[in-house]
Amino acid sequence: MNKNETNQWIANYRTDQPHFGLERMVELLALRGNPHLKLKVIHIGGTNGKGSTIAFLKNILGKMGLRVGVFSSPYLIHYTDQIAINEESIPEARLEALMVDYRSLLEGEHAHDLQGTTEFEIITAIAYDYFASEQVDVAIMEVGMGGLLDSTNVCQPILTGITTIGLDHVALLGDSLEAIAEQKAGIIKQGVPLVTGNIVPEGLAVINQIAKAKEAPRLVYGEDYQVSHHESVETGEIFDYSSPLRQGRFQTGLLGLHQIENAGMAIALLDTFCKEDGRELASNNIVAQALEETSWPGRFEVVCREPLMILDGAHNPHAIKALVATLQERFADYHKEILFTCIKTKALEDMLDLLGTLPDTELTLTHFDDGRATDEKVLKKVAYSRNLNYQSWQEFLDQKMTENEEKKTVRIVTGSLYFLSQVRAYLMERKN
Repeated sequence: MNKNETNQWIANYRTDQPHFGLERMVELLALRGNPHLKLKVIHIGGTNGKGSTIAFLKNILGKMGLRVGVFSSPYLIHYTDQIAINEESIPEARLEALMVDYRSLLEGEHAHDLQGTTEFEIITAIAYDYFASEQVDVAIMEVGMGGLLDSTNVCQPILTGITTIGLDHVALLGDSLEAIAEQKAGIIKQGVPLVTGNIVPEGLAVINQIAKAKEAPRLVYGEDYQVSHHESVETGEIFDYSSPLRQGRFQTGLLGLHQIENAGMAIALLDTFCKEDGRELASNNIVAQALEETSWPGRFEVVCREPLMILDGAHNPHAIKALVATLQERFADYHKEILFTCIKTKALEDMLDLLGTLPDTELTLTHFDDGRATDEKVLKKVAYSRNLNYQSWQEFLDQKMTENEEKKTVRIVTGSLYFLSQVRAYLMERKN
């Protein structure tokens, strides 16, 4: 199979509704010799903050000289970026070869047992397979959705982490913070240490109860490790970190007050991993350098300074709150022009209510070409009912990139990581 054929083949397994359950994954990986059980895995779940926490953590582990595999979703630049070792995406030829192997399983004598397998399950299995064959020192696996029945949850991790709990995918995970926390806590394993981020009390209570029942040692944000914001600078956030194992002042390479929580959790995960794996703790110098050099596409990413344009994958109310807080802190005296859209399963009205709290803001809704996207008619109707602008995103970008500004202005494109992947590619092509 060539690249186009593999993309077309795996696209046949895409579904709007995940087929929750681990039976197919267990069967599929068993046919490949159980690569997931040959790896040291750090398993990261949570509603928001997973991507940034993983970005910080992988950078520090890489600076320590480790081969670090990372599986993340969705991709923002290239399909292959979901599976990477030390910043190097899986080569296309290797991915295509693995897809050929998996196609033969899914269409061969075991096809009946593997019926209902999804695109995400195949990609997850390929990630485990690739990392095992490359003998990485550690694989960081990001949960796709939920936790308990997510396809990544077949591993036997050395360490788990849950970043945040918020209302997201309520139709699939439950309509309360407690119900969602129970799904996220499904990644907790018997006796395996758990690090938690800044989690709301009702979610943390559920997680703590499940961790206690599984005798999983816990490191809790605000109790076992602390972070405090010191100063915002142009290139990131300066913060103080404190735990029984480490104290220091660090700077993030990512913008936004919430990033100090993600960076703090990454340090707690790092130090716990080193203890569990019998390694010396990384020095504060290594940690500082790695945090400051961390970048993560689509997370409050400044893609252009003149005119000022930012991409941020705030795709649920919890993430929109963080975006609003960062804009109010960093751009209080700017006129704000926001381009927003989201996928069908998201709380559209709730997110628009939150964005509506920003002063001196012009909000434009748009639609993007993806089967998961909210219907264009729905978006136009909502725009009309709320007296908001509606415009094609390409027109919006072309106009804003050439428009003369009468006052200090910041443009923010947000609402869906799937959308941002298209926007980013368009802007990069335009830039080139």
